[in-house]
Amino acid sequence: MTVTNHGKRRVSPSSNPVLRDTFRIGTVAFSLAVAWFAFRPAATIEGGLPWDKANHAVAFLTWTVLAACGWPRNGLVRSAAIMLGAGIAIELIQGLPAVGRDADVWDVVADMVGFALGWGLLTAMQLRNRLGLRE
Repeated sequence: MTVTNHGKRRVSPSSNPVLRDTFRIGTVAFSLAVAWFAFRPAATIEGGLPWDKANHAVAFLTWTVLAACGWPRNGLVRSAAIMLGAGIAIELIQGLPAVGRDADVWDVVADMVGFALGWGLLTAMQLRNRLGLRE
């Protein structure tokens, strides 16, 4: 059995510069939002998920998907290094007395769990497309 594409081209961030640039803008905007949440005074923190580590994981899952779609040529190792660097930088800045927050190594672990979930989601979607499991 032959599967035909009926002349439809698959649109992806790497083949569509407008889509890629939209993801890049989204990544930068999300980065600013993460910075705002990460560096605001601890007394004003409320909302989000009930467990702080879940907030970290969801944020890094989202950040990973946005960044991977905005910079589709970055591989797993480069993306992981960038996200790990971002997580460590956030915690180091939070540990500064002027910020008034606490640095926590477990937050970085939660960040990387979120990265792994995001990368896994992207990989599963690619596999699904390659197997032709889409409408």
